Amino acid sequence: MKKNSLLRNVPFVLGVGFLLLLLISSSLYSLYGSQIQPDKMLYDENGNVIALAPFAPSLSFPLGSDLDGYSFVLKLLEGAKYTIGLAIAVAFFRIILSFLFGYFLYRLPSSLRNMFSGLANTLHYAPVTIFTYLLIAPVVLNFSWSYDVSTKIIFPMLILIGISIPVLALYIQNELDGISKKEYIDSAKILGGSNFHLFRKHLAPFLYPKLLLLFVQQVGQVLIIFAHLGLLNIFIGGTDVRVMDVDFKTGETTTQSFSMTNEWAGLIAQNFSYAQSFPWMVLAPVTAFALSILAINSIVYGLTNRKTYKKRVVKTSLPVKTVILKQNQFELTGASHSSKQG
Repeated sequence: MKKNSLLRNVPFVLGVGFLLLLLISSSLYSLYGSQIQPDKMLYDENGNVIALAPFAPSLSFPLGSDLDGYSFVLKLLEGAKYTIGLAIAVAFFRIILSFLFGYFLYRLPSSLRNMFSGLANTLHYAPVTIFTYLLIAPVVLNFSWSYDVSTKIIFPMLILIGISIPVLALYIQNELDGISKKEYIDSAKILGGSNFHLFRKHLAPFLYPKLLLLFVQQVGQVLIIFAHLGLLNIFIGGTDVRVMDVDFKTGETTTQSFSMTNEWAGLIAQNFSYAQSFPWMVLAPVTAFALSILAINSIVYGLTNRKTYKKRVVKTSLPVKTVILKQNQFELTGASHSSKQG
C-alpha cells in the first residue's frame, strides 16, 4: 500500500482528524484557557439576575453548564486529553505486549500452545468490565485513603492493559501460524533463512497492517470500558473519594466519587443523579463518547475498505518506434499482396 493512499481515504482522514482536533484543542486549553473562572449567576444588561447555574444549553453555553457554572464544552475539552489519551496509551501497550507474548507463543511447542489457547479462549466469554471492577475497586474505592494519586491512576491502567493480553496474544499467535503455512515460507526455510530473517522479511510485513487495525479497534473498546467503569464510580484518570455526610449515631459515612481530571466517564457518573432534572449534564459527555467512538469506527472502516488509488495514464499517441514499426509492417504487407497479384 502506498503511503499517500490513506490520505485519500475519506473515512480514515475524518476519523483521525476529529480525534487529533480534540487532543490538540484539549492540550491548548490546558495551557492557556484553564484559568477561566465561572459565574453561578447570569445577569441582563441592567445587572439583574436572570438565571442560576446550572444553565441550560444556549448560545453562551452550547452544551449547558454544571452546578458551578462551568461550560460543559470547556469541561469536555479539558477531559478529552485524558479520556482519549489514556485510551490510546492503554491500547498501545496492549498491542505491544500482546505482540511480544504472541510471538513467544508462536515459538513454543504445539503442546504448550494448545494448553494456553484452551485457557485463553475462556476469556472470550468473560465479562471484562466486571473483572476489571473487582480488581480495581480495592485500590480506587474501598481503600482509597491508603493510596496516593499516582497509584490510583497507574494501577487501573495496568489492570486494563493486562486483562486483555492473553486473548490478543492468542490472536497474534494464530495469525503467525496462518502466515507460516504459506508456500513462500517453506521456500525461504529451504534456502536457509533464519528465524529472525523469516520474521523480519516475511511474517512482519503481513502482520503490521493487522496490528494497526487491531490497535484502532482496541482504542474503541477501551473507551467503552471507561464508560462502563464510570457508572461504577471508577475513573481511570483518578478517583477522588470524598466524605459527604457522617451519621454521628452509627458512625456511618456517605461518600461520593469525583473525577480528578474531568475525564468523560467521571462526568457521566458525577452528574447521573441529575439526569432527569438537568439532562444536558449527562447527555453532553455521552455525546462526546458517542462521537469519539463513531470517529474510531470511521477509521476502522477506512482501514478495512481501503483502496489503492492508481493514477490513470491516458495514452494520447503511440510511441514513435511503434508507429515506425507498424508503418514498415504495413508496407511489407502491401508489397507481398502486390507480388501475389502480379
